[in-house]
Amino acid sequence: MESKKCTQEADMQTFKTKNKIYTLDDDGSLANPSQWDEDFAEGMAPQLGIPGGLTSSHWNVLKSIRAAYLETGSCPIVYNTCHVNKLSLRELERLFPAGYLRGACKLAGMSFKAAGICTPLHGTLKSKVRRVTLDKRVYRVNVQGFLIDPGEWDEDYASFKARELQIPGPLSEKHWQIIRYLRSEFENKGEIPTVYETCTAVGIDIGELAELFPSGYHRGVVKIAGLSLSAKTSREVPAEAASSMT
Repeated sequence: MESKKCTQEADMQTFKTKNKIYTLDDDGSLANPSQWDEDFAEGMAPQLGIPGGLTSSHWNVLKSIRAAYLETGSCPIVYNTCHVNKLSLRELERLFPAGYLRGACKLAGMSFKAAGICTPLHGTLKSKVRRVTLDKRVYRVNVQGFLIDPGEWDEDYASFKARELQIPGPLSEKHWQIIRYLRSEFENKGEIPTVYETCTAVGIDIGELAELFPSGYHRGVVKIAGLSLSAKTSREVPAEAASSMT
């Protein structure tokens, strides 16, 4: 079997399979969706918990994600993908154990950054920083609207971001249960739980999650919780970086 590996060249990750080299972004997703082909998906699948090869069920999901992207320019949210493919969240989890964004979308060559828009992304491109002011507090967010430092998060930020994402009314206790679960898991493990783990932990299905956070899991729940795939806990920040923030 041909070896597959990620290397670092000129500050950009690359993935090699079948004598082809693919450029990845900072999150390990394909940097340019137009570079995608089936060899990329087949080669990347074992790294994402699918060692036995992609089946027709896998390909149906991947092709539906690609079709949605080509039609709308946006990476479809998990609710829509489940609906189109008539899959429950558990069925999707069995197919893509690494997660929706970190599994299915990655294999489909997708990477969202702003409002779900999929664009050619370049690992050397730094996200612009903007500031969101709430009363006298200032929160630093990147150009996609994600909080840069999870340590700046508080419940006022969550409420503000929820209104920005057009969630009607104040956040309910169920909203807060989900948000606090993400925060707790991130602080304890340094990772954002998958949509599968979150639904199981709080006892809801994908339909209920869609009603609570219509803009999506990563683009809704994760953003409101002040997290992102590139977020790091305070214990992961290098000492020199931490000192530069003071």
